[in-house]
Amino acid sequence: MSTLSVYHRPLSEPLPPTVADDARFRLHAWTPARRTVAMLAQAVALGSLLFFIGWLLKDILAGEQTLTPEPLVLGLLAGVGVPLLLVAALRFLARATLEVGDTDVTLTLRTRAMLEIPFHTVTAVRPWTLPLPGPGVVLRLTSGRELEYGLEAEDALPLLEVLRRHGATLGDAASHPVLRYGQARKALWRKRWYHLLLKLVVFPVVPAAIFFRAHQYIAFGGAFGEYHQRGLAAYLGTFARYYAPVALSLLLIACLWRGVTELVSFATAWGAPSWTRGARRSVEWLGRLIFYAGILAFTAWRFLA
Repeated sequence: MSTLSVYHRPLSEPLPPTVADDARFRLHAWTPARRTVAMLAQAVALGSLLFFIGWLLKDILAGEQTLTPEPLVLGLLAGVGVPLLLVAALRFLARATLEVGDTDVTLTLRTRAMLEIPFHTVTAVRPWTLPLPGPGVVLRLTSGRELEYGLEAEDALPLLEVLRRHGATLGDAASHPVLRYGQARKALWRKRWYHLLLKLVVFPVVPAAIFFRAHQYIAFGGAFGEYHQRGLAAYLGTFARYYAPVALSLLLIACLWRGVTELVSFATAWGAPSWTRGARRSVEWLGRLIFYAGILAFTAWRFLA
């Protein structure tokens, strides 16, 4: 019976020759323990976000502002930032490369330990039930055991296709809802840094400036009244006091809609697989419309009410 072979490459040993791009996949290899810790950290971050989102919605419905920037920032740092930092650290430790050869696949961990897995020993590929900490699969072997590392990839379908071409047994893994969900998310979710900069830093200037300008006219008789009376530092400080709660509120709203988007996309992948990409695209665009146009409409309503 064929068995897995494990080899630890010395740091001084050169890496193997370059292989074709479609035969090498960068992914994350999770042990069950590390994956459990990452999932718990994500759950803590989600719970913290839901708490503050609920607080914000209560304030909006009541026409109040009891959620001030100071406790919100501290709460987000402790309840969201720290858990997500832990997840990021675990992701760094889980970085790996899977190389597809003629007769086997080689999983190279960040520690440079290597696991060689012959194709004929793979009897099935089991996708994770939940895409946490991301979409992933586990290889089931002829010994009856599963590979000790779960393989997380944003889009695992290209990997499965390469394995299929080399004779590995996949079952119906390629049509699994979690993998369809991951493929649609990778293709349609904009995650570039400049998208986040525009959405969470630049755009909040617009509603904040509207409220700030109204305050200047009411309190000082003109758009630059405070600047002329108290100086630039006081003027900018007042703008910052308007900008901070607006930016933090929009951050929570963006997180709320991101959660709605993921839930709708995941549910569609399970309930209507053929609609997975279409539903994802629709919810993503609806989210942009609500965030930008909806926020401006809400600002106008609050300003004119």
